[in-house]
Amino acid sequence: MTDSVDFVATHDPLLRNPSLDYEVTLPVLGLPTRFESNSRHVIETVDQTFGHWRALMSTQTPAVQPLRVRIVVHDGQEDSTRPIRVRYIAPDPVRIIAQSSGSIAISDPARRESVAFISTTAAGDRDHFREAFLEATTFGLLAHFDRHPIHAAAIALEGRAVLLVGASGAGKSTLAHLAHGAGIDVMSEDRVWIQLEPSVTVWGSPGHVRLRVDGTSDKRVVPLAPAAGTASHRATSAVVCVLDRGATASLDRIDSATLREALTQDVAPGFDRFPSRHQTCASALAACGGWRLTLSSDPRAALPLLQQLLRETPTEAVAP
Repeated sequence: MTDSVDFVATHDPLLRNPSLDYEVTLPVLGLPTRFESNSRHVIETVDQTFGHWRALMSTQTPAVQPLRVRIVVHDGQEDSTRPIRVRYIAPDPVRIIAQSSGSIAISDPARRESVAFISTTAAGDRDHFREAFLEATTFGLLAHFDRHPIHAAAIALEGRAVLLVGASGAGKSTLAHLAHGAGIDVMSEDRVWIQLEPSVTVWGSPGHVRLRVDGTSDKRVVPLAPAAGTASHRATSAVVCVLDRGATASLDRIDSATLREALTQDVAPGFDRFPSRHQTCASALAACGGWRLTLSSDPRAALPLLQQLLRETPTEAVAP
């Protein structure tokens, strides 16, 4: 479904110096980020996507210069169902371009900002705009500022987290959904961010899981309300579980070297932008070793093992 999109038009055909009358500042991943647009509709979408980060506003130290995400809407028609092309700008992976037939977004950490020019068609398809442009350019920008993305789900209890690591289809989203049903907070279903300084912190972006539709490769988005009324956005203590398949559910200890290898082998596209930093984050997460969680044909059998692991996770489970 495509919504009607209001916007303040600019008469410059090159869309220079648009009037960005709508704005909101939110501490996404703990980093103050100012969103500006010429469209009230876009700012409403920003609030739907990142509004839960307001829970951190009272605990954050104001930054001298917030990161900036500018989104300029222009009148235009395009097929919003076509895949978005995402590429890095050579010779380094710092800058990212996301582009469709009628829209383009550029993340430029060197300038501390992302800029997007979005057609009314693309902006009107909220889910598509949110995932293909808004989240991609925002997280692409924040990743440069000590927020390294790791392909993992995360569940949490009282500031402690268990990260679930595995390739797409390994069962991360299913376990996250089951954990939510058992009253456990879900920090993220597929992606977390690791902060290294001044100490290791795991950040998640709670809100939903994507579950595969039976018998198809399609996925449906299932919203998740916070289990305890307040979403878990970060954890200063975490252990890592590598997901595997077997006849019965089991939880077995693995050493640091084995865990580090699991975190650094076959890194999925999108998580490979900063190879050196990825190695550093993997070493930090693997410093104390981790676990191998074997899933049977019934993933519910693994839930008691996860609950036990959450309860027993020490308050200092990642390297300082």
